[in-house]
Amino acid sequence: MAAELDAWRAGQGALPDPAPEEPPEAPAPEADPPAPARRRRWPWVAAAALLLGGGAVVLGGWQKSPAPGFDGAAQARYVAARDDVAMRAAPRLRAAIGTLSAIARTHPDHAPTHEALAEAWLLAREFGSAGDAQALGRAQAAAAAARAIDPNSVVADRVDGVIAYWWYRDPARAGTLFRRAIAHGPNDPLAHLWYGNILADNGEDGAAMREFDTARTLSPGAPHILADYGWGLWSAGRTREADAVFAMLATQHPDLASVQDCLSVVALAKDDVAGYVRHLAERARLRAEPELATYSAALARTLAADRSGDHAATYAVILSRAVSLEQNAGRPDHSWSAFIAAMAGDRASLLATLTTARARGERWGAAGFVRRIRARFPGDAAIGRALDALAQDRIEPA
Repeated sequence: MAAELDAWRAGQGALPDPAPEEPPEAPAPEADPPAPARRRRWPWVAAAALLLGGGAVVLGGWQKSPAPGFDGAAQARYVAARDDVAMRAAPRLRAAIGTLSAIARTHPDHAPTHEALAEAWLLAREFGSAGDAQALGRAQAAAAAARAIDPNSVVADRVDGVIAYWWYRDPARAGTLFRRAIAHGPNDPLAHLWYGNILADNGEDGAAMREFDTARTLSPGAPHILADYGWGLWSAGRTREADAVFAMLATQHPDLASVQDCLSVVALAKDDVAGYVRHLAERARLRAEPELATYSAALARTLAADRSGDHAATYAVILSRAVSLEQNAGRPDHSWSAFIAAMAGDRASLLATLTTARARGERWGAAGFVRRIRARFPGDAAIGRALDALAQDRIEPA
């Protein structure tokens, strides 16, 4: 067990990340443009419907004129690449990025190719092994290329909205971008879904549910939408409803790795450390993540040997890994390690983490974590003040 943990700490067996690239500077915020007088519909053939985990998702639904020279062969490669992006599996995302990059070089005026490439890079961050800086930098560059061709690109705006929120920590700009995407593409379920995600993370629960409901209406039954909706419920403190959603998804879509990711955190919030380890191992298996598989196996052995009664030794390993990941992150965010310390009942570590986060100038959304931290230490003035100081600005105007 010790040898395995040492190997994990040394990074042996980990998937090598490509060399990081700092994303370009965020462009200056723009005001919301007036709503266009007339919507432009663009159901471009095979990209009009994207199958994600068994649910049909209509992407935007807006008509764009094909770029000059975009012939049948290019269309066939483009459609196949979109299928690869839709499956959200690391090997297929790598293949899609290669194909779309090649098409973008030979057909630089085809906006949908740049849009698809932006989405592929964004998903490679979550479902592949691309590091944040590389994936988000490439996604932003592809979105900029799409917007240069189509200033009203819905995909470009929602991709940049994700980057503005999660990388640049700019909730106001993220809100501007998502509202513009929705104004130009009201029937794009991913614009509503991704907007709902950041609203939920920021604790704007009513607005988040409005967007989740719209996404579910536009793409009923899509499992990836239901997974994010379940996480939104959990973030809002609606634990019982979230549990029902996750239980259904785990039964009906057992290969959906994001559900295992959510379930691992939900288990930890319930002091179910064994459940956390089990779901972590399942996520590693589904995504074929060697480093996570090594870590989860070592953690399972730690748990089996933990005689502390309150899982103190196991929590110590979980917290050590969280701190290590945060220290090496391009944009540190200590909300995860604060959550772990709180679930372990370790007030001293929690306060130290909150102090570090404040000293670094961090601002958090992390509504689900913050809500559980407060519940674990009700009435603790020092913790409450520290969390209040870390709260970031609203996304939607009050």
